[in-house]
Amino acid sequence: MTTQHPLVAGQPEPELPYRVLRTEERITIDGVLNDRAWETARPLKFQVHQTHEEPVSKTDARMLWDDEYLYVAFRADDKDVWGYLTERDDPTCLEDCLEVFFKTDPDRSPYYNFEINPLGTVFDAFSPGPDFAGGYHRWKKWDCEGLLVGVNIRGSLNDPSDVDDGWDLEVAIPFRSLPTLSGGGPREGDVWMFHLARYDYSVYLPGAGLELSSTAPLTGPFCESSEWLPLVFGK
Repeated sequence: MTTQHPLVAGQPEPELPYRVLRTEERITIDGVLNDRAWETARPLKFQVHQTHEEPVSKTDARMLWDDEYLYVAFRADDKDVWGYLTERDDPTCLEDCLEVFFKTDPDRSPYYNFEINPLGTVFDAFSPGPDFAGGYHRWKKWDCEGLLVGVNIRGSLNDPSDVDDGWDLEVAIPFRSLPTLSGGGPREGDVWMFHLARYDYSVYLPGAGLELSSTAPLTGPFCESSEWLPLVFGK
């Protein structure tokens, strides 16, 4: 039976804008959410894309930062964890995946997205904007050098005959690899725009067996940054 992880049990709704707290503790990127630093991070709740209802498949997420990385942790409850794609920039959104979208300047269009499946396969992209003429096949060629990913599967992968608990993901995104930061990083008080998202495909879901959810109350596509949330770097 799925149980709630102690890191997310009984947590209040997050303040908005979301204040990502600075950590001085080392985080091990292995997908096991037992680092003490995560206990201090503010939780984020997900809602179904466009309808804004509570998802069938529950997801909790948290974010932290230090001088080198933006850290993101997901705990995704899932009765049917699956994913087969293994090559960098494979279309992981066609399988179970967890996603990070952000842009480092609220007033300019370049944004980044990371879409990661339960095998730890990464689709990462840097997009100058939704109207970029080069399109999907051009801007996905950007790879975030030094990206760290850890996955922990609570159950069995690619076996619909049993019932899983879910899967957890930790991501460390190096600031030095983001072109818009020119080798630097954010400072306390800086504001970005972001949202976290999820594709869940499951035999246990009603209808088409697909549930899309996000931390932002989106009415349009995941890449429509006008509906993202403000992210404030705190201490």
